[in-house]
Amino acid sequence: MSSLVELLGRLDDLDRDEVIYAARPWTRHSDAACQVEPDGGSHAPSGLTYLLEVELVHDVAEVWSSWRDGRTPTTEELADAVIHYATHDAYLEPEGTR
Repeated sequence: MSSLVELLGRLDDLDRDEVIYAARPWTRHSDAACQVEPDGGSHAPSGLTYLLEVELVHDVAEVWSSWRDGRTPTTEELADAVIHYATHDAYLEPEGTR
């Protein structure tokens, strides 16, 4: 199984229809997996909980970048932003603006 940061390092290879699951408490190094949601509901891999849809992860990355003058986030920064979004239903603002 991959860690969240490892999985996000392969973001461009993931299908936008897939869902990312991760072990709680969510950290950069949480075990994580990605799969297509079956019709009729969630079937999280054993020991993992829903984190975010891959499509939303792309949105999180785009907003993170646009709020930081176009800089691309590292996988660690993206993991932090994804966890923040999944926890707070809000994008991670740049330091000094909160």
